Amino acid sequence: MSITQINRVRINEGLFDLTLDLEKGLISRIAPSTNASAGVNTSSVRDAEGLHYLPSTTDMHIHLDKHFLGEPWRPLQPFITLPGQLSFEKTMLASLPTTVAERARRLIQLLLSHGTTKIRTHVDVDPQIGISHLEHVLQVREEYRGVMEIEIVAFPQQGLLRSDSIKVMKDALRAGAEYVGGVDPAGLDRQVDRSLEATFELSAEFNAGVDLHLHDPGHLGLYTISRFADLTLQADKGGRTAVSHAYCLGQVSESESRELAQQLKSADVAIITSVPLDRAMPRVDQLIAEGVTVHVGSDNILDAWSPFGNGDLLARGAKLAEKFGWILDDALLQTYPLISENPLTPKEGDAASFILAAATNAKHAIASAPIREAAFSGGKLVGGKWSEQFSLISI
Repeated sequence: MSITQINRVRINEGLFDLTLDLEKGLISRIAPSTNASAGVNTSSVRDAEGLHYLPSTTDMHIHLDKHFLGEPWRPLQPFITLPGQLSFEKTMLASLPTTVAERARRLIQLLLSHGTTKIRTHVDVDPQIGISHLEHVLQVREEYRGVMEIEIVAFPQQGLLRSDSIKVMKDALRAGAEYVGGVDPAGLDRQVDRSLEATFELSAEFNAGVDLHLHDPGHLGLYTISRFADLTLQADKGGRTAVSHAYCLGQVSESESRELAQQLKSADVAIITSVPLDRAMPRVDQLIAEGVTVHVGSDNILDAWSPFGNGDLLARGAKLAEKFGWILDDALLQTYPLISENPLTPKEGDAASFILAAATNAKHAIASAPIREAAFSGGKLVGGKWSEQFSLISI
């Protein structure tokens, strides 16, 4: 069973009938609803009864290979030092009875159920595990091609220089990773400039983007981001680099973070945040005002670092809006571009990747993160309550 027509979908203030081109994965027609649209439910036609249209979400920071979803509960330990936590994580991951591929599929299915159809996943590589995690994720990416778009970051979690991971990073980039990852050039590698230079050398050699985990605080983090922006400009990598977390942008003065935001805009470096509740985070409102590209990601989902997270990007967007006090309509609406690549108002020819939810309008949906009644990817029903009545994708 495949749905090719969805009637009475609420878009802005009106009701519309959507025709789906399943072969191309597009919305082929959008027409105002008529009385004839009401109450028709067949194997290929569904009456949305006023459910609101939202474009599918994009999770720009996640770890398909690290979570414990579907595994027995595993107690965590207090975070004392980063090296200690990294050792703890490696021990926990090695003890799991399931493969990385099995766990990656579980998380992808959860994300699809919430209406996420594109992700950027960081995948651990180091001299001990080699590119074994990456090989599993590459396999799963092929299985979900056309349903979940997956960008892969080769991630030297143990430190690029600290763990002597340059060779294995090259192996990962040859194998199919599109981004060079990194983590705390000061706090972990202890060599800010050399670590960043090595990262961008890998990027140049393999024509890859760069996405850096940065937890280093205060002015140390500020210096690191400034050097990162300089190297982005030198390498002509604008639009292909990002700094994830960047807590330091919320720890320094507003004037200092504004100055760096202007540098990020000039270099076209994106900032990615998971909207943490337990620490300072980038001043997203300031970054938006300065024209910096900002994305939101889930980051940890029930793993060695945190028991929290559910992969719901719409709910995370609501948390961001609440955290920054975005209660006015225009402020609420500025949230959605941070969690989706597609506009709130669809047009004919757009990808048929969207969510249907019970909401008065888009502002209400952003604020309340309602249950997804249906989630589509490329015209395929992949999640929500409708999936209990219609066949899900076969992988």
